[in-house]
Amino acid sequence: MKFPSLTTAAGYLGAPVPALVTQCRRLERDIGETLFTRSAFGSAQQPTARGQALLDDLALDRVQQLMRAALRDELGPPMPADSVLASANLRCSSRRAPGPLTPFDDIPVERIRIHAATLTFLRDLLDQQAEEIYGAQIRFRTGLDAGTLYPGLRRLEQAGWLTSRPEDDQSWRGRATVGRGPGRRRIYYAFTAEGRRAATREVERRSGPSPEKATPR
Repeated sequence: MKFPSLTTAAGYLGAPVPALVTQCRRLERDIGETLFTRSAFGSAQQPTARGQALLDDLALDRVQQLMRAALRDELGPPMPADSVLASANLRCSSRRAPGPLTPFDDIPVERIRIHAATLTFLRDLLDQQAEEIYGAQIRFRTGLDAGTLYPGLRRLEQAGWLTSRPEDDQSWRGRATVGRGPGRRRIYYAFTAEGRRAATREVERRSGPSPEKATPR
């Protein structure tokens, strides 16, 4: 959290960025709360109140001793020097906002930026045989938090990749239990034909050739 972004932290730790992102999300899922606000253009990542409480606990001597014992003193790189952090902040603040994406030549939907989380739920949507899926199903399978998933689904819908519909009354009321209402009405998502093509193409671009299609050396 001394670094302005997960990308700059991963560089110092010598860790792949996707691995660090996955570990942070897993930690948040296990604790049940968001631990830090993600970095954006012009703003560094910051711990939430729960995240700061965790950092304070990790700094306690008894917790440090437990960590050293569990990890056999292999705690990784030391805390970064001020000059390292200053360089990381400079890189983070001086980067330019990305330019517009090149549209698809043959798919009439808006092209969007594919981040690690986007790729995760696109793969999940493509893997499912069901025509429609609601958000809680995707969250259960992928571990993505609601604050990441639902804005992503809305973005795909705005771009023409997905359609959505609210749960019908019969299904919604049928989920009620004795003494309790049915809860929040589900929103079901489905690919458009063009959206499925776009998702398949973007996933394949990032997956590389399959073993049977790879060119022999």
